[in-house]
Amino acid sequence: MIGLRALAALYLRAGNLTFGGGDVITATLQREMVHGRGWLTLDQYGLAQSLAKITPGTGSLAFCAATAWMLRRWAGAVIAVLAGSVPCAAFAVVLTWAYTSVSGSGFGRFVIAAVLASAVGMMWAAAWLLVRPQLAPKTWPRTVVLFVGAFIALFQWSISPIQVLAVAALVGALWSSGEAA
Repeated sequence: MIGLRALAALYLRAGNLTFGGGDVITATLQREMVHGRGWLTLDQYGLAQSLAKITPGTGSLAFCAATAWMLRRWAGAVIAVLAGSVPCAAFAVVLTWAYTSVSGSGFGRFVIAAVLASAVGMMWAAAWLLVRPQLAPKTWPRTVVLFVGAFIALFQWSISPIQVLAVAALVGALWSSGEAA
């Protein structure tokens, strides 16, 4: 039987020290619980993930509750949800309090602006890392089609998402680039 302390430590780490949202948390837990520790089978993991996706509310917490339920029933589910949510929720409350207390001063506004500028810079740098390989001469046609499709979808020129997907599938089927995607 898996100890509640080990279970709590896993969900505490996965829920509070991963960045990128629920998908990163579930991937971390899969690596630990299925491949690393052998606590769950891949089928059990898939069932928990499927149930979490159809459950209203926060999917990552539903996933934590489902996987911990499979391991330790009610005690495991409660521990997993608390360990995966309370510390980061408390941190969000502290950050909100800090923001409201310093946002009135000049130095506080400067610090907030600097943090915002660095966050925007990191997002642009990440976007550039994704876009840069697509700007090679041999990928220009694909890039142009992608941007035109995104532009049309963005402004929704009375085109349904089904029509956009159908056109994308048609373009993909007819496009012979000679390389594997």
